[in-house]
Amino acid sequence: MKTTGNETACDVAVIGGGPAGMMAAGRAAHLGADVVLLEKNRRPGRKLLITGKGRCNITNADEDPGSFLEVFGVKKRYLHSLLHAFGVEDALDFFTARGVPLKVERGGRVFPESDRAGDVLSALEGYMAEGGVRVMTRFDIRSVSRSGGRIETVHGGAGTVSARNYILATGGKSYPATGSTGAGYELAAFLGHTVVPPRPSLVPVILDAPWTGEVEGLSLRNVGVKLLRGDRIVAAGFGEALFTSRGMSGPVVLDLSRAIGALSLKGLELSIDLKPALDMKTLDARMRRDLGENGTRLFKNSLGGLLPASLVPVMVRLSGVAPEKKTGEITREERKSLCAIMKDLRAPVTGLEGFDRAIVTAGGISLDEVDMRSMRSRLVDNLFFAGEILDIDGPTGGFNLQLCWTTGYCAGSAAAGDCARAEVNRKKNST
Repeated sequence: MKTTGNETACDVAVIGGGPAGMMAAGRAAHLGADVVLLEKNRRPGRKLLITGKGRCNITNADEDPGSFLEVFGVKKRYLHSLLHAFGVEDALDFFTARGVPLKVERGGRVFPESDRAGDVLSALEGYMAEGGVRVMTRFDIRSVSRSGGRIETVHGGAGTVSARNYILATGGKSYPATGSTGAGYELAAFLGHTVVPPRPSLVPVILDAPWTGEVEGLSLRNVGVKLLRGDRIVAAGFGEALFTSRGMSGPVVLDLSRAIGALSLKGLELSIDLKPALDMKTLDARMRRDLGENGTRLFKNSLGGLLPASLVPVMVRLSGVAPEKKTGEITREERKSLCAIMKDLRAPVTGLEGFDRAIVTAGGISLDEVDMRSMRSRLVDNLFFAGEILDIDGPTGGFNLQLCWTTGYCAGSAAAGDCARAEVNRKKNST
């Protein structure tokens, strides 16, 4: 690596210091390349520190590798060779070997035993330091020089960098306060790449149901949630949901937001099954028993055994049964209606929250313009991609960070290998 004044020359310049960028830089350096990591913030990994609510769900240890691929739908075909090169087991071994003990929670979600995302960041920073990666912070790229179908130099407020190969790993547009502003899309488009329009994904859903604000903050475990258009089920999930001031969030709803983002909102509804373990007959028997225990009790005070306290007033109102009515006077039809609402609590979907609330970004660099074995651009010979900037995203549960580790590792390997081959050829030609 050579630095003269404000000009730096290296083998590999990695643009973006998120999880994919740090993995790419570390891998390339460990293969012998001179590497510079260009990061616009004061320190790499700012967004990584808030992933998984600060716990960092690093991957998903599903016992069946095929199940891991299935969550990516039609785009799974792009991932076979990548995951063979650096898959889930490789990620587990990588962090364990670098002093980050791991644990597996419900649904195969893998976290550091410490529950600290900072431990994951420290491991990545240590990996880069071992390889001698030079980190240049506050480097916000302002222009790019090209020649003969290749990138010559990148220019930023911190100087000019020239490299044999470049890895673009600037992330998407989610959580823009962490630096993910979508600038990488503009750079890729300038270089000729197609950018599938980015949209927020894994994001809270906005509902036309003012009552959700009354139970804001209420978390429901083990509920069924469906996305409906009329009576047709568009998508469905099971797990934890959370009410917000404008709708719903929580893992099961965030996963459904992936489908919502790709659909017309007309006629879309969210249906919540508050008692998925009970069929209608069993729920009705339970309801009949609870209401019949004390026939003089007021209806508004009779649902505490079935529902969270904050949700009771809402359900009483939605049922249409008079709150002051005595439980002994409730008719069979009223009871059945209440059971139906508990099994199918609906609200129209009116939209999604924005990038500032999104966990990941859907859309990005078209995968058809990337060699997904090496992550090399098919349009710019010395450009590689890694991470969220690509047009592929997964559900909650560690799948998206695994893509960062995988694509970063493969991009770093290919970029460094290309430099090594170029150096061998240079020496041959000079003799």
